[in-house]
Amino acid sequence: MKNNFSLGGKNGKDKKEVNKPGEQDPVLKRSFKGHKSAVLSTCFNPTLRQVVSGSADETVMVWNFKPNVRPFRYVGHTGPVHSVDITPTGNMIVSGSGDSTIRVWNNSVEGFSNVIKSHSAAVKSVALSQDGSLLISGSDDKTVKCFTLADRRFMFSINAHRHWVNSARFSPDTRLIATGSEDRTVKLWDITSKNEIKCFNENEMSITDVQFHPDGTCIAAGSDDRSIKIWDIRSKKQIQHYDAHNAATHAISFHPNGRYLLSSSKDSTVKVWDLRQGHILYTLYGHEGSANTTMFSPSGDYFISGGDDSVVMIWKSHLNQFE
Repeated sequence: MKNNFSLGGKNGKDKKEVNKPGEQDPVLKRSFKGHKSAVLSTCFNPTLRQVVSGSADETVMVWNFKPNVRPFRYVGHTGPVHSVDITPTGNMIVSGSGDSTIRVWNNSVEGFSNVIKSHSAAVKSVALSQDGSLLISGSDDKTVKCFTLADRRFMFSINAHRHWVNSARFSPDTRLIATGSEDRTVKLWDITSKNEIKCFNENEMSITDVQFHPDGTCIAAGSDDRSIKIWDIRSKKQIQHYDAHNAATHAISFHPNGRYLLSSSKDSTVKVWDLRQGHILYTLYGHEGSANTTMFSPSGDYFISGGDDSVVMIWKSHLNQFE
């Protein structure tokens, strides 16, 4: 697989925001208000007709793009909803909560859910494989667990870290798992052998989020140390580092074309990074208080953010102008 970006500059802090005359900046298109507390997690329905959010108010909400269509509010968790994901068809939603459970919801008005009780502490991360058949979860019990989504069958558990697991993701080909932890490390695992392939320990504080590059050759991590780091899986070396924010980096997301990266932070900003050039493109101010979550849409034309202000925001990216 070919890497879609060159190294460019290695330190985003030393780079100025670069915007050419006539170019369109990202634009806030719509805000959704309905949560009663901080928005902790978000994702797009691949059909682009809905977005999903999880909140500290213990609910999952599904927001419809069509005018006058009321959102669905799913109630069942008894703790903050730290993480949400949705199947490629958009018919099922998974959520992980501080109540130590995972719920699998039918994406419908009724919102019926099945509960998975496997962890012994808060579930901080849930993620589906690219085809939607497998589910992984990361927890404060220091483990990562894997299930089949269709029948919620437990497959395996990995004693992944010495401290809480804040993020766990499948690689695009579902052969690897990346995990990030309060123990300041990012680890790469072989899903077949369950063996640790590599431990990256360059961060100074907790790892908040890990993501695979769309071509599967790299992984990126956001951290409480305010940075974003990117490692090449093949060479197992760090290839990019950004002093990204003025406070903890909470979430990151690769653009589908692999050239850009989103980040959201406790400093209230959402930033867009050009990975080929190694510099920041945009700093966006929309949330009051921490910006906790961000994600590109499957096409990259839009991205989503959510924050301590209880608001879910939809942005038009306008990044196709740089292609």
